[in-house]
Amino acid sequence: MTEDGSRKDLYRAQLRIGGAIAGLYAFFLIMGQISNAHIDELPSAESLATELAPPVNTTITTPPPPLPPRFPSLDRPPPEIEVEPGQPQPIATKFGLTYDIPPDWRNGSDAIAGWSTAAGLIAFGAIGEYAYDFCEASDGAKLAMTGATGRNGVDIDTAAQEWVHKAQAIFTDKKGNTAHIAYSKPTEFTISGRPAIRYTATATNIPADNECDPPSATFDIVATPSYATAEVMIFLVQSHQGLPNALAQDTIDQIISTIRRTTD
Repeated sequence: MTEDGSRKDLYRAQLRIGGAIAGLYAFFLIMGQISNAHIDELPSAESLATELAPPVNTTITTPPPPLPPRFPSLDRPPPEIEVEPGQPQPIATKFGLTYDIPPDWRNGSDAIAGWSTAAGLIAFGAIGEYAYDFCEASDGAKLAMTGATGRNGVDIDTAAQEWVHKAQAIFTDKKGNTAHIAYSKPTEFTISGRPAIRYTATATNIPADNECDPPSATFDIVATPSYATAEVMIFLVQSHQGLPNALAQDTIDQIISTIRRTTD
């Protein structure tokens, strides 16, 4: 092959790589357009099966450690659990743990939702949604959301602190204006006989993009050892505050108290 032909082949290869990168960027930009305090639903967990097991930290140049030998892993969450109307709705995660949402919530057991931030995509699966579409100014706006994701290679306290501090990026608007974030001390407890830890980030003076955005919000993170897919499960309850019908603290505590091993 001539030198001129080699250059042409290299140029074509660069174009193909550039096109692929541009396509991926456009996909995540379109699917993850989410303002500072507004949560959008992304494709089903079936179409983004590997998105949450565990997430990639773009600041780390080395790959995450592998799961222990024979540690089970699920590509997608278990199917939705059907219950009688008026009963709490259990949501089984692919981490071998289940939690309940109230009867009037929207069950997104096979969905993924989250935030597109300057720090990257922050996403959870096995979600529950409270007061979905409550505000006309923002399609799909909700007053609260629950969900789960996974983390490898760290203890539960490190994982919980890492994820609760993502509140800083979530409650920053597109112009870089940030909310004031206060972090709680850890609360230690057990889930199905295994250790768990909880942190709460409280955001105030949230810069609003529209009337659906709240003046304040809570961002509760629970970390506990997982039974499948990742070594640690990260559980979220994010709640808008300062708006009519905002989620009560008792309800947040109740949801967290229902987390249990799926086989229990």
